[in-house]
Amino acid sequence: MDWLQSVKSYVLVVDEGSFNGAARRMNTTSSAISKRIHWLEERIGVQLLKRTTRSVTQTEAGALFYQRAKVQLDDWQSIVDETRSVDQSPAGLLKIGATLAVGSKFLVQYLDDFLTLYPDIRIQLTTTTPGQLPALSLDLFISREIEQLNSLSFKATRLFEHKAGFYASPRYLEKYGEPTSVSDLSKHNMLNWGESPQREVKLSKGQRVLLSGNFATTNPEALFYAAKAGMGMLLTNDVMIKEELKIGTLKRVLPDISADEATVYAYHPKLDFQNTRTQLFLDYLKAKLG
Repeated sequence: MDWLQSVKSYVLVVDEGSFNGAARRMNTTSSAISKRIHWLEERIGVQLLKRTTRSVTQTEAGALFYQRAKVQLDDWQSIVDETRSVDQSPAGLLKIGATLAVGSKFLVQYLDDFLTLYPDIRIQLTTTTPGQLPALSLDLFISREIEQLNSLSFKATRLFEHKAGFYASPRYLEKYGEPTSVSDLSKHNMLNWGESPQREVKLSKGQRVLLSGNFATTNPEALFYAAKAGMGMLLTNDVMIKEELKIGTLKRVLPDISADEATVYAYHPKLDFQNTRTQLFLDYLKAKLG
């Protein structure tokens, strides 16, 4: 019996919730899947599944085996794809992580062209909430500096300097006027990222200013929609709103003032081999941001 095929069969039984579902995915019969699982249980020496006429559930040992096996299968497929890429076009799954705002407003602008360049690569994009540490199984995580990842296990590649500016829609500016100084910001309704309608930020010249408004959210799409609809002014980075600036739905105000400065990095595991997909995406991204 094939060990790898049996492990894959077990993972698919759990994913599909049945032997029939796993059999369809592997283009075989449910009896063949059952034999593989039985062989696997005998080989390991523990029961992995509880079977009834109506359902299949995991034992405690089975749940542990499933979690570890799924990671190992992904790693094995990555090794196969990486080896194939040496003599053929780059292929396989590239697992990218990013904070919600970076993933939904920044990264998505570049994925289509990259996938067109490398049609055999697939991308899985996972977003996290602010402050949430990324899964260690990711090939790449894009974020501001994360102290917990500054270790011997991860390499940080600098992508760009984040310098936020103030933006508003023509509709808002026509109604409320355009600020001409930092002191004017107190007279305007600020749309704030976060859980509070008030936010203190440090400007590039060292001055601190309190931004207040009637709307705050941790949903980036809602925040940018509110700004385009004329609800208030927005503090963001121009790389997030390239399309809005291009078509004129948002406009920079106080162009000499920036705030919330930070460096954005791409974190990736230090490996004994060079991951082709990761390096290709990094090179592509740096060229686009160049």
